[in-house]
Amino acid sequence: MILNEQQRQIGKDNFSDALKFTRRELVPALVTLPSVTAFYWGHERIKGKPVRAALIGAGGQGRSHIDSINPESVKLVAFSDIRPSQQKKARISLESKYGTDARDIELIEDYHRLLDRRDIEMVIIALPLHLHAPAAIEALEKGKHVLCEKLMAKTVGDCKRMARTARQTGNLLAIGHQRHYSYLYANALEVAAQKDILGDVRHIRAFWHRNQTEGGKPGAEKGDYDSWFAKVPPEDQHVDYAKYGYKSVEERVRWRLSRRTGAGLMAELGSHQLDACGILLKAVLGGKQRHAVHPLAVSGIGVNSFFQDGREVEDHIFLTYEYPGDTVVTYSSIITNEADSYGEQVMGTRGTLAVLSERDVYLLKEKALRDTRISWAERRISESSTISTSTTQWTAGAGLPDTLTSRGYREEQEHLAWLIRNPGKGQLRCGPDVGLADAVVTLVSNMAARTRRRIEFKPSWFDVNSDEVPEAEKSII
Repeated sequence: MILNEQQRQIGKDNFSDALKFTRRELVPALVTLPSVTAFYWGHERIKGKPVRAALIGAGGQGRSHIDSINPESVKLVAFSDIRPSQQKKARISLESKYGTDARDIELIEDYHRLLDRRDIEMVIIALPLHLHAPAAIEALEKGKHVLCEKLMAKTVGDCKRMARTARQTGNLLAIGHQRHYSYLYANALEVAAQKDILGDVRHIRAFWHRNQTEGGKPGAEKGDYDSWFAKVPPEDQHVDYAKYGYKSVEERVRWRLSRRTGAGLMAELGSHQLDACGILLKAVLGGKQRHAVHPLAVSGIGVNSFFQDGREVEDHIFLTYEYPGDTVVTYSSIITNEADSYGEQVMGTRGTLAVLSERDVYLLKEKALRDTRISWAERRISESSTISTSTTQWTAGAGLPDTLTSRGYREEQEHLAWLIRNPGKGQLRCGPDVGLADAVVTLVSNMAARTRRRIEFKPSWFDVNSDEVPEAEKSII
């Protein structure tokens, strides 16, 4: 969605006006609260000792978790990674955050041994996708609470096993779909739920567009500029990867490109978008579901039309989802053009709500983009807005002031830690049921794209108690 500066300002002003109207009694209080989390998410700062935690997987996402830790809530005592290059980067992150105290955080290369430590209460799992289920299940069985990065697992069956293990052990299992912890999206939902603002919504366009070709440079098809086709660091060459179940060092470093270890664009990017669409549609359709609205069917196409580097996953994917109420969602993920960036556009008869790049929300009235100021608020609040509704970054340090921005990884950690210290006083914002639903949508989307057919979602796939799983359906695999 390409807007000029005037249109962007109009869209921001519209959203600010509409938000102040729909929550006019609440927004001023949010600005003055010393900690917005207590008001917004229903939990307070931890009283007593921080939760003792360990990180399993010190890649990019794992280090974002390190950077985001609030020491008042979480005390990191150990971390695990089998790659020397990632261990080194993790140490740099730890020293930057904790100074000389970082020396007390133990490196335990084998995560099985890490899980044997009885003093660890909570683990954060940021491993390659195929290891999410075995690591999470083992952690739960050894008495740990778990925050597992998305996608929940590589198969729906694994997701259900994780959910059942959490239920059987009584330990908490949170899944890292960050839209459930975003002030930006929470504010967007407030506006989307007002039918007099957007009108009748029949379409959401979701997209994540990147350019991994360095602007079309010669040789880009060999993966030289693709972050997922990373070069193997020299210090990682001598690790015994077979010992850890990998076919080669390349498979470990480029695990996102293998169907055995990853699930491609849908798992890494699309799962965010479809999760957001389900949440937005719940607000738009006014359903009684506890969480998101599930799609009824999906059809699409996935191709590897650019890269010639031996990867097994698609580099372009295009999908169409049928939702209740004859509402249609389209999703595209491409790697050869970044003009649109990423986000969601909720399109109604009266207006469009656009959430772009997790930073800005625009509210645009139909046939009125040239107006200098537009307000749908019944009583326009004339004073200038002092409230930021943008997401500046996913990773936020504990020292940053509370605003209406999303804090992403930090908020996931804080909320789980608070629930651990306050059992029975709250619910996970993104627990096993939500993680399972997102995995069903994501993994079935891959099946539809790869077989180029329409697949109807079975309600039993979303049911933790059912043994039915899409990967067992011979008619669609």
